[in-house]
Amino acid sequence: MVNMENIVARDGYLVDSVTGEKVVFYECDPNKNTECNRDICRSDDGEADSAFGFCSKTLNPAFRKDDGKSWYAVMKTPDDGGEPYWGREYI
Repeated sequence: MVNMENIVARDGYLVDSVTGEKVVFYECDPNKNTECNRDICRSDDGEADSAFGFCSKTLNPAFRKDDGKSWYAVMKTPDDGGEPYWGREYI
């Protein structure tokens, strides 16, 4: 599993600066996640591409929701030319 301190932006993706591999994110199940203090947890809210900000994700597949999706974080630009944001590229 990637160390949070090694995550960097590169070529429009969040990648592991040590391996150069894209970082895989998972939908988090807070009942499984024993490492999180839930300060910014939004697990009760729906998953959405533009709602990437507050936490509903994990890097640890052991804490993944049953049947939850996995994705790469990818830089996206809205069609209306607005500010770029970190969205999801599902895998």
